[in-house]
Amino acid sequence: MFIQPLTIRNLTLENNLFQAPLAGYSAAPFRLLSWRLGRPGLLATEMISARALALSAPKQEKYLLRYPQEGPVCFQLWGADPESVGVATRIVTEKGADVVDLNCGCPVRKVRAANAGSKLMEDPILVGRLVRAMRENTALPVTVKIRVGTDARNYNGVEIAKIAESEGTDLVTVHGRHAKESYSTPCRYGEIARVVDALSIPVIGNGDVRDGESARAMFEKTGCMGVMVGRACMGAPWVFAKIKAEITGEKFSHPPAAEVGTLLLEHFDLLAKIIGAESAVRNCRKLGSFYSKAMRGAKEFRNGLNYCHDRESLEKLITHHFFNHNCFAPVGDRLE
Repeated sequence: MFIQPLTIRNLTLENNLFQAPLAGYSAAPFRLLSWRLGRPGLLATEMISARALALSAPKQEKYLLRYPQEGPVCFQLWGADPESVGVATRIVTEKGADVVDLNCGCPVRKVRAANAGSKLMEDPILVGRLVRAMRENTALPVTVKIRVGTDARNYNGVEIAKIAESEGTDLVTVHGRHAKESYSTPCRYGEIARVVDALSIPVIGNGDVRDGESARAMFEKTGCMGVMVGRACMGAPWVFAKIKAEITGEKFSHPPAAEVGTLLLEHFDLLAKIIGAESAVRNCRKLGSFYSKAMRGAKEFRNGLNYCHDRESLEKLITHHFFNHNCFAPVGDRLE
C-alpha cells in the first residue's frame, strides 16, 4: 500500500498525499476545494514572506486566512534572516498553522535576490540557523522544502537535508530538479532517493506527480514516504481523489463539464469575499485557464476570460462553455 497515514512529530495525517505551496494559487479558497474534492493529507498556503509578516505588513493577512472546514494546513515561510523567520514562525503558530515549512526551493528571481528560496541551497549553514530559529519558536512540526542541488555541478540535497534534520526539522520535501532546471527537465528520482537513504525522518517526493501512475513511480523509484502534487492540482481540486483511486485500482471519473464550471464560479465567489470582485475576476483569468486545461474548446474560453470584468460576465461565459457548449467536454487530463 502506497497511500497510508503519516505521522510528523505530534501530528498524524490521514494520508501521505501533500498539496504543494503554489504562489498566487494556494490561498484558502483553493485549499477548501482541494480538501472537499480530494482530501489530501496536508494542504499548504502560498509562500509567506517572513520579513513582511514579522513587520506586520497588512498585505500578509490574506495569506494567513484559513477556513474552519479545511483539513490540516502547512504555512510556508520564505526568508533568509533567522530572527524574522523565528518571529514569523511564532505568528503562524498563533494563527492556526498545523505545520510550518521553510522554502529552500523557489527559483523565482525576486526570492533568490533576497538570498531566500533556492538560493539558500548555496548556504547550508544559514539553512541550519533558519531551521533552528523555527524549532525554537514552535512546538508544531517543522518541515523544509528543498531542491536536489544548486546546479548541475552541485547536487547537495543530501547535505542540506542532513543539516536541517540535525537542527530539528521533522520532514523534508525534495523537488527532483536542481535550482536552475525548469519543469521541462524530467524529475531526478535518483537524487531524491539519495536524500531518502540519508535521513531518518520522512521524505516527501515532489516533481511531475499528476496521477496514480506518476505517484506510484515516485514511491517506487525513490522509497519516499509520501508525494507532493503541485501544478497538476491547479484547476483540478479532484486530483488527489484521482491519485488515490488509480493507485488502489478503483475507477475514477473526471467531473462533467457542468460540475467543473460550477467549481470555477464557486472559486471566484470565495476569492471575491477576500480580495474583492474586481481582483477576483483578474485572478480567474489565470484560474480559468487551468480549470479548462483538459477540455476541448479551452482556447476559445481563455480568450473570453480576457473580456470578463465582473461576476455577471464571468458567469455568462462559464455557462456558455461549460453548460451549453456541446463540444466542450473533457478530453482527459494533461499537465501543461
